[in-house]
Amino acid sequence: MKTDTKTINLKEPIRIRFKELKNGCKSIYLDCYMGKGRRAYRFLNIYLRPENTVEDRKWNKEQMRMANVIKSQQIIELQNRRFGLCCNSHAAQDNFIDYCTEIYKTYMAKGQKTCATLQKYAIERLVSYRGKDVRFSQIDKEYIGGFIEHLDNELYIWDKHCTGNRSRGISDEYKTALFARVMTSLNKAERDGLIPRNPGKDIDRRQKPRSRPKSRCYLTLDEVRKIIDTPYSPNNDIKRAFLFCCFCGLRYSDVRNLRWRNLKTAPDGKIQIEIKMQKTGHDLYLPLSANALTWLPPHESRSPDSLIFCHLPVQVSNADCRLATLIRKSGIDKHVTFHVARHTFATLTLSYGADLYTVSKLLGHTKVQTTQIYAKIVDESKRKAVDLIPTI
Repeated sequence: MKTDTKTINLKEPIRIRFKELKNGCKSIYLDCYMGKGRRAYRFLNIYLRPENTVEDRKWNKEQMRMANVIKSQQIIELQNRRFGLCCNSHAAQDNFIDYCTEIYKTYMAKGQKTCATLQKYAIERLVSYRGKDVRFSQIDKEYIGGFIEHLDNELYIWDKHCTGNRSRGISDEYKTALFARVMTSLNKAERDGLIPRNPGKDIDRRQKPRSRPKSRCYLTLDEVRKIIDTPYSPNNDIKRAFLFCCFCGLRYSDVRNLRWRNLKTAPDGKIQIEIKMQKTGHDLYLPLSANALTWLPPHESRSPDSLIFCHLPVQVSNADCRLATLIRKSGIDKHVTFHVARHTFATLTLSYGADLYTVSKLLGHTKVQTTQIYAKIVDESKRKAVDLIPTI
């Protein structure tokens, strides 16, 4: 009796990847799929040489053997954690600082430099608090509470916009950002099965660092017109891309990576953007208005895979510096960053009658509550408008 068999292709949860180095060598790292769309990267400090000699080939063969051994061990550990078979006593002895450092390396590998920088500073504060040898078994509610007090008492210099302005003590905003990095690391450790529960969740929210609510800067329609009327370098995409975002609400990371193939014709014949957002990884289908289409550069000779705004800097901080020049020339007395274009789009669409749910979907928010801040801004603008009428 014959039994029909089918070949089942199982996706490996961990794969070996290579990163090209400037000296011609390759750094080996593991690309780990953690489930539910989450990935992690672990650099092994193992390198391959250019194979110019027999010794180079022998070296590379041994390095690949070591990498495959580590990969096999990681797959076993990952599967054990996934099915609840991990040894808690072993995981409890893992070093928390080393774990945070691996998260920092993952951010760097993915190009998330802002998260990486904050993670690095959070690690420095953790080390100054209790040293480098901190085990997961030592992290409890008291440890987290002591870390918060450490942030309160530490002298640190932090000024986001004026690095030369020194102030005594750590700011509420920076303290909140550092604490958030630690909580993110502990949440990941909980998901990875290294700890049963993030002890930071047991801290009273009144004790946790909290930054003061900030008013969101946005531009009025008249201010947008001022920018439109201000001459700027035609070979620079800053003005064009900023105004495009004012009329569609894209983040800088998305507009910088926007390609002509991301522009599609919708069933109604209108042009829309179809992308996967860099920040959230969610799909976005964004119809473009006539105002937004006006600021697209000519594309007759461009290939579908070419960038739409090909002269934008990689870092948003550099884009903000160039934008500041344009804003100053426009005579607008506000601290305008590239992200202000997103705030402007939200407030303008709400001001001219769009409902909150629709604006939420246009911005790519998963929760309407995230968009409600813009509704409050519009309400404040309405209050200021009616108060302009003099008392009779």
